[in-house]
Amino acid sequence: MTNRSGPLQEIKEAPQIRVDKMIGRKTVATPSTMLSALCLVVALADPLPALEGLVPIAEGWTASANVSQQSQPRNSGGFSSEGRSRIRDAISAVGLILVRNSNEPPESRPRPRGSAVVVREDGVIVTNYHVVARDKGAELYDEVYFALPVDGSVSASRPYRLNPILINKEMDLVLLVVAVDTYAPAPNGPIILPTIELGDSHAVKELDDLVIIGYPEKGGATVTVNAGTIEGKDTLGNWIKTDARLIHGNSGGAAVDGKGRLVGIPTKVIIDRQATDKNGDGLPDGDYALGAVGFLRPVQLVQEMLAQVKQNNAYAPVALAERAAIALRSPEFEVHGIVKSATDGKPIAGVAIGLVTAGTPEVSAENILTWGYTDPDGRFQLNRLVPAGHNTVQARTFGYAMFRRDVEVNGSTGELVIELRRPK
Repeated sequence: MTNRSGPLQEIKEAPQIRVDKMIGRKTVATPSTMLSALCLVVALADPLPALEGLVPIAEGWTASANVSQQSQPRNSGGFSSEGRSRIRDAISAVGLILVRNSNEPPESRPRPRGSAVVVREDGVIVTNYHVVARDKGAELYDEVYFALPVDGSVSASRPYRLNPILINKEMDLVLLVVAVDTYAPAPNGPIILPTIELGDSHAVKELDDLVIIGYPEKGGATVTVNAGTIEGKDTLGNWIKTDARLIHGNSGGAAVDGKGRLVGIPTKVIIDRQATDKNGDGLPDGDYALGAVGFLRPVQLVQEMLAQVKQNNAYAPVALAERAAIALRSPEFEVHGIVKSATDGKPIAGVAIGLVTAGTPEVSAENILTWGYTDPDGRFQLNRLVPAGHNTVQARTFGYAMFRRDVEVNGSTGELVIELRRPK
């Protein structure tokens, strides 16, 4: 994937055409002439680190200040001895997600899909929704497993079977819990897994150091870590941007600060690609990467999800058979609908919708049952199924009065229609 043969080969494959204004004719910049010019620039600018700052990435060359794909000398001394020790401790709480569908041949083994992090010692794990979702996010895999490292490798560890407890598709996050059928409890108590300390994603700032921990696809069964910095924060979009290397398999893993505290979940990477003309015919026949930006979901979203399920103790490990029996006794239902203007009937996008038990005076992270936002067409589907019951739905967005109404959630509940009015 990455051309590691050096800048001379890159120059040879893609000659640069320029117009020589001094003599008024076209010349081709050959590798030798461009190398001479480069040496002259370096000699004039003096500091040799100008060359050291170039690192290969995805068939192109770019400054390591923008993309840290290989070595990262600026971070070599960025962590204290205590910080390094705590980061190594955090590695023990990051594992590999494996998945399998029930209709696959019995002899087929669960296959790796991404990374995940233990956020509660009693078996609660967080990862990206897309890691455990199949068919482009429509449903979860029938079987989801989680393997923790032993001496940095998951090849010899026994995987735990996981059950989902809270899904946030919009933020691409999911909480899962270890099913008690898949582990042997200690003689004196329940399961205890190595966990990671949750940090404060509100407090992180640009240029703060961080470390990515995970199991990238090309890294095999052993953990892979790499350092980087925070490049920026998108508060409205709920993103933290980083120059640390994020590749397939890192999704759902851990981004930790200099003290080993979880500050984000690696979720996606956007690569800036530039078309190139390798054969000189004037038409693009390839491309190379100018740089890449990695995107993390801030840990505050994980904390909010944990708070949502805390009240009902929904993350307590439950046997698979017991969970199935509960489902039969207490069916759960989806809450969906549309939000539009009471004035002109036009759909309203970006409205926050929450559902609480009827009689609850205010909606908070501690009492909310399920929630979501409207899409560009004003439609919403709340992120969690809820049992039948008498509830209150609340809708709020900028420029409209808050909406509250009692609703009965059951098998006959159809699409909710919410009409918002402008404040008087």
